[in-house]
Amino acid sequence: MSFMGKAVFAVAASVLAAGSVLGAGAADAANNKWGAIAFSSQQWESWSTRDWPTEEGATSVVLQDCAMDDCRILTAWANGCGALVWNDQGWVAAASGPTRSEAVRKAIDKLSEGVPIARLANFGSSDFSGTKVVDVVCTSNVRG
Repeated sequence: MSFMGKAVFAVAASVLAAGSVLGAGAADAANNKWGAIAFSSQQWESWSTRDWPTEEGATSVVLQDCAMDDCRILTAWANGCGALVWNDQGWVAAASGPTRSEAVRKAIDKLSEGVPIARLANFGSSDFSGTKVVDVVCTSNVRG
């Protein structure tokens, strides 16, 4: 095969590969399961939901369940887990990840942006840091 023939073949193969990846993404999007965590600082309470077909559905449900003026979405995710953490100094953070442990780690990392001692919770010293894992919610299609 000539150089031009190889180049045309390589471009065609790349386009087909990209199309199959993009097509798979669209098919996977139809099977997404969404979750969300909301928090009210007035009530110092959280609400969560999981397994909604859309992000909008998940977020609207937790905001409706909260029903407080100050309720806000702290995290929303597809096909994974969300974690809510807080500490005894009044800081709250939430994050999502592909697994329970990754969501908790990311939430503690986010909390430590405001309270550096919170990072100790990632090293087994959560009592010293005052950090508590309040809620971890995973969509039903997450293993482990």
